[in-house]
Amino acid sequence: MNATQAGAYLRATATNDPAGLHLDDAARALFAAAFRLAVVARFRPDCPLPEITLAVARAVDRHAAVALPASDAEMLVRDALGEDVPVAGIAPDRVVATHVLLFAAFADDLALTEEELDELITEAEQQVPA
Repeated sequence: MNATQAGAYLRATATNDPAGLHLDDAARALFAAAFRLAVVARFRPDCPLPEITLAVARAVDRHAAVALPASDAEMLVRDALGEDVPVAGIAPDRVVATHVLLFAAFADDLALTEEELDELITEAEQQVPA
């Protein structure tokens, strides 16, 4: 199982289980690391922009109640893929919501088993300093 409360929260979100979490800097860092790993797993380095745009639009639509702007979400995905895109102006709360919800959406797109999901989260936990 996941080593941190934030990791357990990510797993619960990806598996549609209820979860609660006190959001702190460590949780934000874990969400960002897990998001980057999911993005890299989901998209090839030479992935065409329309494929990214479509995948992000579908992910945002799945979580319409949160009202994430698709353009912000797409910029965060492209940033995670190493592109030089404008992300500095995206509000921190919107960044966190995008990281968590798109992580869950991309984990679903990848059809990760429970074990693979735990491995991905564990890898993210290992990237974040304690």
